[in-house]
Amino acid sequence: MTLQGFTHLALRVERLRDAEALYAELFSLAVAFRETETPDGWLTIRPEADWDAIEKADTDVGLVMLYRDGLRLALEAVDRVSREGLLSHVGVQADARELDRLRERAVAAGCEIVADQHGRALIFDDPLGVRWEVNTFAYDDPASISTGARTGVWLNVP
Repeated sequence: MTLQGFTHLALRVERLRDAEALYAELFSLAVAFRETETPDGWLTIRPEADWDAIEKADTDVGLVMLYRDGLRLALEAVDRVSREGLLSHVGVQADARELDRLRERAVAAGCEIVADQHGRALIFDDPLGVRWEVNTFAYDDPASISTGARTGVWLNVP
């Protein structure tokens, strides 16, 4: 049973464009993808669209994934950072056996299971209020895990 490492850190931010600029500069991170939530689900904005084009198209970006080396930083747009704070969740990569073990341990520890994709992912909230997202897949190529890359459905911004 192996825990591979953290997959990403997700932060709630009020000004997504400013947060992207800050963290990209601070940690020399690149944009892996930007996504917007629609009534049909999340759509990935084509990589060539910059913030000016996105805002001109009146598109609300809800998620930005930044990366470099082993660091993955997900920024989630919120209207206001609540008392829940900036941290959205902690992502961890594990093998399938560890995922099964964690599922059992989480229930035994009084955690609330939020989502369970058997053999692929488990999301749970621990009794102290930390949300954990445990996946069996790596974040080695963050751009490849966007909704657009996985489904082939993209949001075109003129």
